[in-house]
Amino acid sequence: MGPFFRDRFHRALMAFLTLIVTIMWTSSVTADDCRRVSNILVLFDASGYMREKDRYHLFLQQMGFFEKAMPVTADGFFNVGIRHYGLKVGMGCDNTESILAIRPWDPERFLNSFPRTISYGVSALSAGLRAAADDVSSAQGKSIIILIGGGIESCKVDPIQTAEQIALNNTDLEIHTFQIGSDPEGRFYLSGIASKARGTFNRGDSFQSPAAWYTWMKRCLVAPCGPATPTPARPPAGQAIAPVTFDYKSFSVKSQEAQADAQNAASLAAVARALHEDPTLRVVLHGYSDGKGSPEYNLKLSQQRSEAVARILMKTYKIPAARISVNAHGMSQAALQGPGAIDDRMARRVEFEFVR
Repeated sequence: MGPFFRDRFHRALMAFLTLIVTIMWTSSVTADDCRRVSNILVLFDASGYMREKDRYHLFLQQMGFFEKAMPVTADGFFNVGIRHYGLKVGMGCDNTESILAIRPWDPERFLNSFPRTISYGVSALSAGLRAAADDVSSAQGKSIIILIGGGIESCKVDPIQTAEQIALNNTDLEIHTFQIGSDPEGRFYLSGIASKARGTFNRGDSFQSPAAWYTWMKRCLVAPCGPATPTPARPPAGQAIAPVTFDYKSFSVKSQEAQADAQNAASLAAVARALHEDPTLRVVLHGYSDGKGSPEYNLKLSQQRSEAVARILMKTYKIPAARISVNAHGMSQAALQGPGAIDDRMARRVEFEFVR
């Protein structure tokens, strides 16, 4: 090959390599822009409570769904760690142990870290929370704790107060809870922990597939990005509009509770006013249910609730159908956050998301 052709070949090769590096770098930047969470710590209940009624098998099933949903959601985005509480008999109220340090996501190592059998250890939920907070405190970037289990506390400690203190000391940390079983005390503790620590409370039995975990991950772990994603927009007042809430088993916007009925009317009027004042706005209606009944029933009911709100906006307020989108979520996967208890009425809701 002559010098002329060698020079042209080398220039072409260097240009090609430069292009590849640029594409890879741009892809990584785009991916980072989509990530709102860097570190996930799974804190799971391995106490004697989980051994009863095959609850631990249900937990392992959920972790299988989690593992399948992770790469679909955002493969490679997260560092993941695992800690248990309640596995070791004889450890008493210090019963907690890290079994996988926070490190880049590895699906095989993740699933293999969980013990296949468990014993009758003490449910030291508060100790597990404190240790999990220590685990994530040294991690770089935003962290969340996924707490999944029965929610039982055996050590005469208030885990809600523990979570509140953790949240005060770690202002960027979120704790999201998933209940296995239906113990009322467990629901009380887990919903309270999520409320105090900027997280969401979820019923484990409403997650029956990887798709359910994927939906939750997209909502709570990944920030929208890219030119094809609509830009979130605020209503003119700059404040969130309260959701429309529903009576039990109802998809009528009219409520038998006078206060709720008045709030629903005010919310619908505010949404219509925002849309009339800004012709570039669209609204997405997110429908939820309280999880009582089968997943199929709840999904249908949340769809009917979203459609009922859409009909009011179209018929009463003359909003064109093209400016309204409906999104049914079924069983409530993200209970409203804020002060006060999370009640069933707030789970039976349609939320408003403004986009352009």
